[in-house]
This record gives sequence, C-alpha cells and structure tokens, in this order.
Amino acid sequence: MVVNYAVPPATLDPDFTEANQEVGIDSALYSTLTQQAHEPGPLPGTEQTDLNPTAVKPYLATSWQFSNGDKTLTFHLRPGLKFPSGDPLDAEAVKWSLERDITSGSGGSSVLLESQYKPRLITSIAAPNPTTLVINYVRPAPNQPAVFASPEISIYDPKLVEAHGGQQGTKPNQWLASHSAGYGPYLLESYVPGHELVLERNPSFFEPAKTKKIIVNFISDPETLLLDARSGAADVTFGLPNQAAHSLVGNSCCVVGAFSSREGYGIILPENSKNPFFQSEKFRQALSYAVPYEGILKTVAYGYGKLYFGEWMPTYSFYDPKVGAPRAYDLTKAKQLLKESGVKTPVSFPLYVAQGSLPSKEIATEVSATWHELGVNATVQVVSAAQSLEIEYESHTGPEVIAIGPQIVAPEYYWGYDLQCPEHNPFNDTLVCLPAADKLMKELPYVRAAGNSAKAQQIVNEADEMYIKATPQIWIYNQKLVTVLSNQITSFYSDDMPEMRFWAMR
Repeated sequence: MVVNYAVPPATLDPDFTEANQEVGIDSALYSTLTQQAHEPGPLPGTEQTDLNPTAVKPYLATSWQFSNGDKTLTFHLRPGLKFPSGDPLDAEAVKWSLERDITSGSGGSSVLLESQYKPRLITSIAAPNPTTLVINYVRPAPNQPAVFASPEISIYDPKLVEAHGGQQGTKPNQWLASHSAGYGPYLLESYVPGHELVLERNPSFFEPAKTKKIIVNFISDPETLLLDARSGAADVTFGLPNQAAHSLVGNSCCVVGAFSSREGYGIILPENSKNPFFQSEKFRQALSYAVPYEGILKTVAYGYGKLYFGEWMPTYSFYDPKVGAPRAYDLTKAKQLLKESGVKTPVSFPLYVAQGSLPSKEIATEVSATWHELGVNATVQVVSAAQSLEIEYESHTGPEVIAIGPQIVAPEYYWGYDLQCPEHNPFNDTLVCLPAADKLMKELPYVRAAGNSAKAQQIVNEADEMYIKATPQIWIYNQKLVTVLSNQITSFYSDDMPEMRFWAMR
C-alpha cells in the first residue's frame, strides 16, 4: 500500500510529536493502553473515530477500573507481551514510559497530565506486579482512559531507549527521532526523514495489521499529490487541498471520503502589550462579525465542513447547537461594536499563518479584506511552522489563523490545554482568562464522576457561553477530514491521528 502525506513528521518520538497526523504515524510503530472506539464511516468499507470521550476500548490493557472517587485508576495488562528486542512489555515498562512523558515536559506530558501542572494531576504511578498498573490522581480523572488512547502516550522499550541516550531532562532523544523503540502493529523497515518511511507488518503483534507493507511518501507539492491520486500511484492521499480533492469526485480512479474530525479552523486573538486593542472584548467581538463565514466554507473548505461558533465543535458529543450556533456576517453590527469598544481606527497588525497551510492563508486573505472595511489593517504574514508555534504559545505577538483541535475530545481536557487561565497553563494561546469559567470547569470532573450528566452538560454550556461572549478567538468551521482512496482499498479507518493497522487493499 502506498500512502502519500503532504506534511512530513518532525520526529518519530511519540512524546515529542505535536501535529495530529504526525501522531498517527506513531500508532503504527507503538501501541497504547487503550484505543478509541469506531463508528461507521460515510463510504462502504470505512469507519471513523467515535468522538465520545467515553467511547474507549481495550488495547494493551484488557480492562481497567476507577476507585477512590475516580481518583485511582487500575489497569490490567495483557500478559506475556514482548518488545521486538525481546524485553518484556510489562507494567514496569508502562510506568517507565509514563514517567518519561512527565519528565520530558513535552506534548506527551501535556496530554497525560491534561495540562494540569499546579497541582500536578498524577500524584503517583505504581506497578505492583507485571500485569497491574495503578495511577493515583489529585482529583477525579474521568478522561484518562481516553487519554491513554492517544499515540503520544505510547509505551517504550525502556532498555532500548536507555541504551541510546535515555531521557535527559526535557531534551529530545535524538535516536528516537528517527528510530522506533515501540511494540506496534508495524516494524520500521527504513526511514528517510522528509522523504519516505517504509513499514513492515509485525508478525509478533497480538492483533496483526491488515496490510503486510506500507510505503509512506512525504510530498508537499499539491500538484504531485493530485497526479499520484488520479493515476493510482497512491492508494491513500492525505493533505490535498479540498478543491483539488473534490475535482476527483466521480473519477474512476478513486473515491473521496469526507470523515468526521476533531479539528477546525479559527483565528486566535491574543491579549498583549504589542496589540493592546485585543484586550477589548468589544473589539474582538467586532472582528468576529466581520468574517464572511459562508464564503469561507464554500471557497476555502469547499463545503467540507460545518460552521459553528464556540469552544465545542459540532462533531463533539457535548456540542449544543443552540449555544454554539454559527455567527452571522454582519458588517453593520461589527462597526457598531467597534465604536462601542473605544478603539480608534485605523489600527494595523500582522495576521500570521504557518507556511504550508493553504487553508490558513486563504482564510487570512479573506478576513483581512473585510476587516479593512472597519479600518482594521491586518497584513498576512507567512511564518515557518516553528515560528508559528512560538507565536501561538510563547510570544503571542499577534493573531494567527490556525487549525484548532484537541487530541482528547473531552470538555475539561480541551479547557485545560487551550483556555485555562495562563498562570496555570502555558498552552493558553490567547492569554484570555475567565475566572468564572475556570471555576465551573474545575467542578466538571467531580460532577462527571458522580454520574450527573445533566449537570455536566449545563456546566459545559455555561462555560461555552462565557467564551463566546469574550471571543478570545474566532471559530470558523469544523472541518471534514478529506481523504482520497484508490479503488484498491477495501477497508479504511479515518482519524485525525491515522491508524494504518486497520487499512486493507485488494
């Protein structure tokens, strides 16, 4: 099977991967304690992720149970598992892997701890015997079974990692960037960073992958991606611009699938001293009414998405369409809010987009044109992927069009990494702090642990209403995950973090 990706991974080390498609590659080489459940996809022979936070199934762990008011989680592991090196994959290996995630302070740490650092979510990890793992938490942690399905929380072969430098504080392990130390459905046959990755089915894996060999090509040129998809040179194609993918609808070469996604596109509006006008709620609201949402959905997403406004996207089980209804384009209202804000126009600032993100650049171009009518001059500025992350999470020098979406689709998880007040959370990309919303969301794990689903939904809605009013970002559309499949594909499972073990072909 030949798979074409538009964006190559920065590393093969699950703990240090960030983008969802990068993390998906990890799932071929590593495995996790749990896995997300599936639901039928839009095409025959396809499935997609069930985005309900409780839709979790066994994987390396055969079962688990909470105790102590959902503050203790006990996993029971499959016995007799071994890494390709022959080392045992037991509870001690899992404990070592989780402690490495925490020590690294990287993406895996953020996912595992649900961005709760003060006080730290996990208080202790124990391996009382080879098949039992016990984790204690500072508060109820109902999302953790779903957290352990993330490929960022993969299980490593400790002896192999230690033999190649181990984990030195927060510094990435260079050997892991291009090698595998996991037990997964595939073995790494070869890897040329930025060019090609070849996977061979792992014959000792307890759930054999459906395809013997997968060749993954990393091709950034959209024209080449389109040509390979149309000619049948690629069996699976990720990253084609939606318009290009749509041009293949009805072509005998292939089928175009539009699958549910945990991601959407939006514009973060960070409060900072360089752009003091973003500290005005009315100013942020004004910009949100000067966005041509319907036009962007048609011309940028090419219809592969759904409009909404608020923190929770339409594909999430806890989304309430009455609360998160799309915002209408209303230039008259935008001008009135701008007047009420007291911000004197004209104002100017850069509007950042990451290099290689065509949708972000197209959205930025559209909104800068309409904002200009308000006397708001946003100059589209393309930056590298590394600069984009630095702007988003560190310098906050200006607004940025980004793909938004959590690895774990649970409300308090999403709040924890994206919205929690900045003094407790380094990943709050807007710096906007809503203490009342923080207070509500801190109650949510206790309410869910008590089984009060009605109260939990009430909290989720109230917090969303607060964020919508504050408008720390402009939410545009929940995208569809558009994938082109050749006619050779007989089985395909779609996820923002692709899992290749379920893919099959004639």
